[in-house]
Amino acid sequence: MKFKKFFALILILICAGCDYALALSNSADAFMSLPFGHVYKRVQKRMENSGAKVATPRPESLLMTGYFEGFQTEFAFAFYKKKLLKSKAAYLKSTGSASKDKNFYELLKRGFEMQYGKGKEMPVNNSLVPGRIMIKNTWTPDKYTTITLLYNAEATKRFPGNSVKDRPIHIIYNYSKWDK
Repeated sequence: MKFKKFFALILILICAGCDYALALSNSADAFMSLPFGHVYKRVQKRMENSGAKVATPRPESLLMTGYFEGFQTEFAFAFYKKKLLKSKAAYLKSTGSASKDKNFYELLKRGFEMQYGKGKEMPVNNSLVPGRIMIKNTWTPDKYTTITLLYNAEATKRFPGNSVKDRPIHIIYNYSKWDK
């Protein structure tokens, strides 16, 4: 299992360098290992079993809250024809420490690079906050899957809000096979 090895490495790195990750429930493994094509109920049940809670259920999408390696996280899932998982995203809330947020972003980036090779890193305009820049990394492990890791250093706040624009780290998986 590639994802288990990847997150075992991430967890080891976090344990070595951070003191906040182990105290909270964790939905990272469930999120990362969810295959595209799972049905809505199965995605919901799997995430609930990992400690996540439903925030907004809709027929075509599912929003859940939980923890990703110690970071409060909003998980978003979109479904093809209201049935099959076609995209998943995790929006990690700031810890309030710029160095911890940046360190975790670097660990995630290193983990993805170990798994999929060097990504395409570039600065991009922040679509949520006009006039601001984010760092974007992209990997394409196969012809249908795109993985995007975004980092917004300006979203690191001592008292972060609940909006997605206030979250410094975004992990987005898209599956395009059905988009034709």
